[in-house]
Amino acid sequence: MLETNYSPFQSLKLISLDYYFDEMVKLYESNSFPKVLLLNGKKGIGKFTLIFHFLNYIYSKNENNNYKIKEKLIDSSSNFYNSVLNKTCSDVIFLHAEKGKNIKIDDIRNLKSVLSKSSLSENPRFTIIDEVEFLNANSVNALLKTLEEPSVNNYFILTNNQQADLIETISSRCLKNNVYLNSKQRKKVIDYFVEYKQINLSIDDSDSLTPGLLIKYNDLFNKYKIKNNDNILLKLNKLLYAYKKDKDKNLIQMSIFFVDQYIYHLVKENVNNTDFLLNTKSITINKINDFVIYNLNINSVLNSIELILKNVRQ
Repeated sequence: MLETNYSPFQSLKLISLDYYFDEMVKLYESNSFPKVLLLNGKKGIGKFTLIFHFLNYIYSKNENNNYKIKEKLIDSSSNFYNSVLNKTCSDVIFLHAEKGKNIKIDDIRNLKSVLSKSSLSENPRFTIIDEVEFLNANSVNALLKTLEEPSVNNYFILTNNQQADLIETISSRCLKNNVYLNSKQRKKVIDYFVEYKQINLSIDDSDSLTPGLLIKYNDLFNKYKIKNNDNILLKLNKLLYAYKKDKDKNLIQMSIFFVDQYIYHLVKENVNNTDFLLNTKSITINKINDFVIYNLNINSVLNSIELILKNVRQ
């Protein structure tokens, strides 16, 4: 769960999400924090980073190295912060799908078992479920009763990246908050990464990407030696072959991003063909998704996509 490259656990400074942080703190300090909070927003917008800063605020309050609320800054010498990094924190449970997979029913059963036992401290206990939209039906059913009847000291914060339909039975049991960055706030986050994390941005045509996805895709762009002047078929070839090997869902999302941008530019050049082009995009993306869902032969999929996109230029 704890990643090394640009992980939210290493984001010591909270950028552009002050309003949401202050609202969460206000609810908590007034004893009005909901038992189940759902944060909706695009993947990579900073929801998990926001949650982690909120948790650091709560659990480091009585430390000398406490959270710097005015600066929105985590003290890296904080006991709580280091207990999370070292996986020794018993007051917070992080649940996230394994790479390339959904959250499994066994994960929920293990969670219920932990929550049924008293915490080692008298602190509130938070369970963070990331990408809740990827809970399957069995996992949802196993989780529902726990969400409906959380014990006095247990709280849940769920994140929904809006990548799939969220099961209504989950949504209806949450207080929902939509997290959003405007273009100025987005630029501020990206500028921070570029300046303070010394990231060289290689990927072009990225205005539609959230800061987190831009950094992630930039990593993948360099890792798999993708070039801006590669044509769309070559980019898809590199990404789908990489997915076949590494099973990283980000590679599929990045493939869809490139298709989306490719068609977007064609639409700008050929306004009269908008419907045809958008239909082509939909068919191509469906081919990519079917490749993942049904484990289709990669050469057949790429040949099929090549035929579809050839029609676009004719």
